[in-house]
Amino acid sequence: MHDTDRPRLIQQLVQQQAGPLDLRHRFKWHEALIQLALFACGLLSIFTTIGIILVLGNESLAFFTRDQWVNSNRAILADMDEGATSARIQPGKALEAIAESGVIRIGQEVMEVSEFRNNRVDIAVLGTGGGFERFCASDAALAEAGLHRPQVVNASRPVKATEATACAEVGIAPVGFRVGADALAITVSADNDFISELTFAELRQIFGKAERWSDVRPEYPDEPIQLVIPGTNSGTFDFFVEAVFDYEPEPILARQPIMSENDNQLVGSIKRNPYAIGFFGYAYYLASAADLRILSLDGVAPSASAVEAGSYALARPLFLYSDAELMRADPQVADFISYYLANVNSIIGDVGYFPASVAAMARSRNQWIRATGASQAPPIDPAAVSGEVRMAGSSTVYPLSQRIAELFAGEGYLPQIEVRRGVRGENTIALHSAGVAVEYNDQPTLSEFFTNTSWIPAIGEFGVIPLINATLMTSTIAMLVALPLGIGAAIYLSEYASPRLRATLKPALEILAGIPTVVYGYFALTFMTPLLRALFGVEIVNIYNTASAGIVVGILIIPLISSMSEDALHAVPQALREASYGLGATKLETVTQVVVPAALSGILAAFIVAVSRAIGETMIVAIAAGAGPNFSFNPFDSAETMTGHIARISGGDLSYDSIDYNSIFAIGLTLFVMTFVLNALSRVVISRFREVY
Repeated sequence: MHDTDRPRLIQQLVQQQAGPLDLRHRFKWHEALIQLALFACGLLSIFTTIGIILVLGNESLAFFTRDQWVNSNRAILADMDEGATSARIQPGKALEAIAESGVIRIGQEVMEVSEFRNNRVDIAVLGTGGGFERFCASDAALAEAGLHRPQVVNASRPVKATEATACAEVGIAPVGFRVGADALAITVSADNDFISELTFAELRQIFGKAERWSDVRPEYPDEPIQLVIPGTNSGTFDFFVEAVFDYEPEPILARQPIMSENDNQLVGSIKRNPYAIGFFGYAYYLASAADLRILSLDGVAPSASAVEAGSYALARPLFLYSDAELMRADPQVADFISYYLANVNSIIGDVGYFPASVAAMARSRNQWIRATGASQAPPIDPAAVSGEVRMAGSSTVYPLSQRIAELFAGEGYLPQIEVRRGVRGENTIALHSAGVAVEYNDQPTLSEFFTNTSWIPAIGEFGVIPLINATLMTSTIAMLVALPLGIGAAIYLSEYASPRLRATLKPALEILAGIPTVVYGYFALTFMTPLLRALFGVEIVNIYNTASAGIVVGILIIPLISSMSEDALHAVPQALREASYGLGATKLETVTQVVVPAALSGILAAFIVAVSRAIGETMIVAIAAGAGPNFSFNPFDSAETMTGHIARISGGDLSYDSIDYNSIFAIGLTLFVMTFVLNALSRVVISRFREVY
């Protein structure tokens, strides 16, 4: 074609296109199919997400509302026929849960609990003085302290006038019942080989001014005397001070003795020190006779005959105290005291104390008759007694009262449930033989779920805090490892590495993300844990621990942080760097003061996404962190994360619709909310800190 022909051809083409242009959209089948497929994928993703949320929500709601029957570790005591509405049950676990559930199941019969009587003898060891202090306290003082008034006081001495006056101020008149006698045991360690008896004067000297054993007798070792005595609230202390120091406690207290209201602690302090000496009830000596030596006093050793004859100087009476109006208002208290008086002499010798005389027991029985207004003291059937008995006071009388309480329960004084039957239809009412387990309906509350520090669904403990704590601990450790290494790698690849080196190192780093997490888990167990145990000691670092799991999770998410952060750094315009250099900034100053702040939104997004990844990690924590919920802030202790717990119990023999089954979804929903909040936070952070170039 000649150049002279070109204008003519152009003119012809213009004339051909001079008509109106057709801009209408022409339907194309292949574009429509692609568009429909993409729309379907979007809908599928949306409905899948909604479906997952609905399943989590529905099963979690079932966890908090569905009947979840838990074996109470209790059984009915006697046969329960079709018409019975009351049953006594054996002591065991989950007492409060049965009382609060409102619905129980015996066999396959569901019943409503109309009343639960916690028939038990509750004994608090406070010392005689402490027992009278609580017994005589005002209602307001007890309510403020969250305490209940004891109905019976165990006392190793008679009530003091000051205590009786305090009781009178709140309308209580203590009534005493003699239940036996005790001989204070003056004891030393079995390793003490230089002393076997004392005179009364030497006793005063040892617990008074003598500071070394050689001060008592020259042949004794020149070693300091360690005094071990009951606390000042103890009736044993009061009796000893009265008998030995004529009511003056200053000499013994000036010696700075080891003191405790718990006689078992006193026993332990004496038996470990051959130069210690102390005193407590005779029963506690008998219980540890192999580790202690008892000392005679003026040639008389504690015995039943010495106590009866009055030849042992440290013999003393033992009492119960109550109030007449209280005994009439709470018949179970009067019944228990009557049973106590009728049976104490038959078992007191086995406990380690000495029986009161016949005359003393007769006076106690008459006191009971006057206090209750009864004409006589009838025999007591423990199976017919209903109501709690609260005791407090002397640690000396405690073993005796505990033994009587065990006899009382053994003869039928047990927790009792009153029920309404036929809740699920009249056809369900049936005979239940003795020994059938009582199950209670336990529905965890949101408050319990997020505040209880124990997660044991099988026994009704539904506190997710230990699982959340372990999850956050491993995630925190992971971020402490991954954040500096990941950002450091990103800065190097973006700002310092050559293009060729960057093209080589970045894919190599991202290979870590392709390694199966189960491999990381066994790496944590077989390499990281032995390394930590070698560094910190096998006694400190458990085989399963959150530290090794967290470190390896951190290694796992390094590529995620480095890749996202490097992309954010690389996206910063080169003009910003050149401007910084032009102002005289060094390479390091440019990176730290210009490039990193400019890429901050991307780096923060990488951080939050990495935290979500660490929280959701399963196999590493399931293998290396531990297999049991444990609320501990020690990174070297074993613990179980939320994902690890789900993996463990779902992989076992898990029954459908059981408590454990429902708990998986409640934990999963909690985990979903945590990660959702983190992802939502990442969007807020990105929009807040995004730089506009």
